[in-house]
Amino acid sequence: MSDCEIFRNKRIGITAIDLEQKEHRGIAAVTKSLIEILYKNGADIFLITSIASKSLKKAKINKHYNHIYISDTLSSLQKGFDYRNLFKTNIKYAIKLKYKLMLSVFNLYKRNFNLKYQIFYLRENDKKKYTSDYRLNYIQYIKGLIYIENIFNLCRLRSMRLINKEPELNMIKNELDLIITSCPLSLKNKDYNSTEIIQIIHDAIPLQISTHPENRNIFYNRLLDAHKNSKCIYVSNESKKIVRGFLKFKSHKYKKDIVIYPAPSLNVSQLKKASKIIKIRSITKPFILFNSSIVERKKVEKTISFFEKSDLVNRGFVLCIAGKLHQTDYCNFIKNICKDKDYIFLLDYVNEVEKAWLFLNASLLISTSYVEGFGVPILDALSLNLPTLASNIPTFNEIKKLSKSNLLELINLSEEVTWEDKLNNIKALNINNKEIKLTRINHFKHFIDKFENDLISKIHSFM
Repeated sequence: MSDCEIFRNKRIGITAIDLEQKEHRGIAAVTKSLIEILYKNGADIFLITSIASKSLKKAKINKHYNHIYISDTLSSLQKGFDYRNLFKTNIKYAIKLKYKLMLSVFNLYKRNFNLKYQIFYLRENDKKKYTSDYRLNYIQYIKGLIYIENIFNLCRLRSMRLINKEPELNMIKNELDLIITSCPLSLKNKDYNSTEIIQIIHDAIPLQISTHPENRNIFYNRLLDAHKNSKCIYVSNESKKIVRGFLKFKSHKYKKDIVIYPAPSLNVSQLKKASKIIKIRSITKPFILFNSSIVERKKVEKTISFFEKSDLVNRGFVLCIAGKLHQTDYCNFIKNICKDKDYIFLLDYVNEVEKAWLFLNASLLISTSYVEGFGVPILDALSLNLPTLASNIPTFNEIKKLSKSNLLELINLSEEVTWEDKLNNIKALNINNKEIKLTRINHFKHFIDKFENDLISKIHSFM
């Protein structure tokens, strides 16, 4: 990485909506990578969070209580929340949230839609206490927290069109030089005197798949508001094309929006820690890795089918499926398929170091998804020179051209025989092969520089 520190003395706020979740999925991985890269290039990073604290009222009066607030918030971030499930299953939580939202909406109208915020600074002791946890490792790169009560819920209310204007985050430029949202939000700033907001657009999947849990109309409004009020960053040209198609943009509009490919979600520190681990989850045999969320569009059953029809089981391979197993019909379907099969490891959620270990020791990464905004697991694999078989979809073709790697092979999902043939040709990698792990880590160091340099130069162009 360059030592130029292009963002020295620049203060950048990044929304924590995905980092507040109980499960850190693809968007969270992109956010954490972004935080680390900006920090390494000199930026002071402030995490914009909605997590409340019992100590907040005291913090308003006495600065000595700020540390208590930070501890409360970090503990909550460490734990994470499944907000959607909580709202559906916990009546007490739902009633309390509705009451708080009513007050927040009232106050929002009272302040003419200006969001009230508080800035808290992290001490080194805070960082040392929490960064030992893999989930909160990114805290070491954070300068401070910006607390805004119910910011993400208020944005969602606007996306639902239950309030008539977008909430305004009118921070002055000497407080923050730039605000980046990790996903599209119904949020705006007041004018050019306010800190500029740029929004990351990952995909249009809720508009492409009718069974997606995200409400189609609400998601459409999120995209519309983000483009109307802010500059936008797309994670791929394919996402840009699809999103603009749904929004029916005219060709002359939104020229300000650009594509910035996300960096791999892995980092050198995680890989080095993982390289010292002998084994995880009792995995001792050569394995094929599936690493993604367990949802219908990932077609996990195809991965299982291709694996079973190949000769890999007879050759002593196992299939490792890493991804959170929720209480959904699809996850239950996958569990039933894998029941009593000792050659399939349903790993459920894996932490960052466990994930790094899986990528370092896998013989192959496989992805049978039929729609994606980008494909960070594939980029992770290629960054380590890990052979990859994936479905032949536009975003994966874009990654192949971007990486210029011959280790990524793309196959149509309908070509079952081809999948089996390619799997049969995979060479077994012995777990804990020190030479291979070192080679992969060294390849990663060279690979990631290209992505980081492109990312920082394009974000700098917004400032």
